[in-house]
Amino acid sequence: MKAYYSTSFGGPEASFFGDFPDPIPGDEQLLVEVKAVSINPVDFKIKRGDLKFVPGSKFPRIFGSDFSGIVKETGSGVTKFKAGDRIYGVTPVIYHKQGALAQLLAIDQKNAMHKPEGMTFEEAASLPIAALTALNGLRRCGVKAGTSVLINGATGGVGHFAVQIAKAKGAVVAATCSPDNVELARKLGADETIGYNSEDIIKVNTKYDTILDAYGKMDLKYIRKLLKRRGTYASTMVKPMLFFSALFVRLAYGKKLTSSNLRSRPEDIEEIENLFHEKKLYPVIENYFTLEEAGEAFQLAEHGKPRGKIIVRVI
Repeated sequence: MKAYYSTSFGGPEASFFGDFPDPIPGDEQLLVEVKAVSINPVDFKIKRGDLKFVPGSKFPRIFGSDFSGIVKETGSGVTKFKAGDRIYGVTPVIYHKQGALAQLLAIDQKNAMHKPEGMTFEEAASLPIAALTALNGLRRCGVKAGTSVLINGATGGVGHFAVQIAKAKGAVVAATCSPDNVELARKLGADETIGYNSEDIIKVNTKYDTILDAYGKMDLKYIRKLLKRRGTYASTMVKPMLFFSALFVRLAYGKKLTSSNLRSRPEDIEEIENLFHEKKLYPVIENYFTLEEAGEAFQLAEHGKPRGKIIVRVI
């Protein structure tokens, strides 16, 4: 099969498009003909070696987590799927398991879901990590009807889903974004837009019930300024110093600091799919690449400022 694979941790110099051995599915695995893969920040961080303990050090290897495709074969212990089923999901690139940036993927059946009717392969591949992370972050912040929520990085992969989900829950949504993205933020459902630079944030006099930091880099001084007492701040990025300060901030300012991480329980997936069918949630996809161009997709994800999701189409 053809794949985009890496021979070591690193950037473009360590990755190649070419032939790679076909995967052999186990008893409870599916062999999937991959149709689309989305690139998330966690993908390029793992690929460049920020989180070496996650994937392990065996090379060559394939990265990429979110995928969609068609079941080609099933192992003897598979009960949920059959050949020809259209599916999507997340392949965990841990402990030497291969990722999705290839023509074929062997994946445990527990990590796959049936692709809903009316959802394209590209749309399906865009959802799992980003949409479920946004959903869990808003849940951990207690967002509901009437909640005032500030979403930092509102037009990125997680952020653009968070705006839509918060709005669907009846929240009053403020969004930080660049001037070029104000129109998109409004279209997604933001009631208010704020520039993301420090000089823009300093001018804000409003305090919010909750802040979802989809960009993950908001300074503690701005969190204290913008968050109401007894409010909750959730970040998609693990920041040891910030969470080291969490107890102090809660005691001194009555504000809770927490993480917005991925949760993929059946009820979470059902909620995301229902919002999609109700046309309250849709992925913004402006950047498409072929499998041979996957290196460019990683470069854009890491060094560009893409709006919404980046998709690699596997033909």
